[in-house]
Amino acid sequence: MEYGFLGVVPVIFLLGIAIWTRKTTSSLIVGCLVGCIIIGGTGCISTFVDYMYVTGCDEGTVWILGLMAMIGPVVAMFALSGGPEALKTLAQNKVNSERSLYLWSWLLALILFVEDMLRSAVLGQLSPLYDEQKIPRVSLAYFIDSTSTTITSLIPITGWAVFFQGVFGEFDELKYLGSGFDIYVKTIPFNFYAIAALIVCFLFTMGVIPKIGPMKKAYELAQNEGILYSEETAKLNPPMQVEKDGKVDKLGLGILIFGLVEITVITIKTEVFVGFLVTMLTLPILMLVTKKANWKTLMETCMQGVRNNVEMYVICFFVYMFKFIVTDMELPQYVIETCGPYLSASAFPVITFIACCLLTFTSGSTWGVTVVYAAIAVPMCVAIGANPIIVIAAILSGEAFGAHICFYCDYTVYASMCAKINNIEHAFSQVPYGLIGGAAAAIGFLITGFMMA
Repeated sequence: MEYGFLGVVPVIFLLGIAIWTRKTTSSLIVGCLVGCIIIGGTGCISTFVDYMYVTGCDEGTVWILGLMAMIGPVVAMFALSGGPEALKTLAQNKVNSERSLYLWSWLLALILFVEDMLRSAVLGQLSPLYDEQKIPRVSLAYFIDSTSTTITSLIPITGWAVFFQGVFGEFDELKYLGSGFDIYVKTIPFNFYAIAALIVCFLFTMGVIPKIGPMKKAYELAQNEGILYSEETAKLNPPMQVEKDGKVDKLGLGILIFGLVEITVITIKTEVFVGFLVTMLTLPILMLVTKKANWKTLMETCMQGVRNNVEMYVICFFVYMFKFIVTDMELPQYVIETCGPYLSASAFPVITFIACCLLTFTSGSTWGVTVVYAAIAVPMCVAIGANPIIVIAAILSGEAFGAHICFYCDYTVYASMCAKINNIEHAFSQVPYGLIGGAAAAIGFLITGFMMA
């Protein structure tokens, strides 16, 4: 059966629900259900169950869900080891100026590359040190937000990167480029927004890029009146003391570094699944031998790590299910036939970057919506002769840019929470810097689109 425009209807519902509710999971489930109604009619419930079965038996789905199930316990054991807390203590003992504080913050952000939430939480614990150096809280929140999706998307063994590896590795049109990991690694040099945003943030923290807009006003208040945050933010910051010269947990720090190095080395030599699997098996042994934790505590910690990522598992499952549904409805072919004659292969990367940014910004979704776009964009870019690596990089960059400047995106909200600052106060102060990175990325995709089409 040819569905034609009906194939677009599930996408319309998905986007509409996402924009209305700002929720990824519910919008994906509704999109899948609408697709099953169109395909199955009165037997839509049976069709829905059938697609759940097909998705659950799919090799790609099992691989990505298995990997994510291992990432949770590994991150939880890192926290249990005391390694992240040791890094924070080490930074506290070394800080003597604003620049040195930022340099230590950068070091922490890079070392804790493996997981967004862990990294943001540790950086947020440095807020008393930022206050002591008279650095406005909006500056810390901007730093936490800018080093979230950016660092995560540039390192191919993070949970975020692994999710998209699973997605892109499933496209038959991309099989000639290698595995999902191979494809993702090839996109890294062209992930222009992530690169630009990190450069802009680094130059800002080192004082090269000036303070702009609300950020400038915040610094003036801090320097002239000693006011570091608004009255709304003050409610989130009860008085607390900074503990300096604390003893660094060298054992916990060693376990953390060992685990990160192990993941990296094994991933490079084999694959990311093996890297996390071996690390998940060796960390408990190491922590038992060093008496960092007993067996009961380790098992409870690992299960809590799994529970922490339940929403991610659900999102991932229904992303794959939605992809199966729209593929069976031949949505990519319909869009290609309809829009292909009007699209330029050279301009497609920058169009993709802007489209994904708008989708993420309007929906607040950093996972599902851009994957839906990918289901259409990847086959289309191959059909019109655009470079698929550049287009995939544009999808990743557009998602990161949209998330960065979106006031209600989960990354923005979480960065605000970690920095203990009012979300709107944080969001408005970082937008000018996000726009600088976005403009640089758009130029990058425009140039490479014409040079590498």
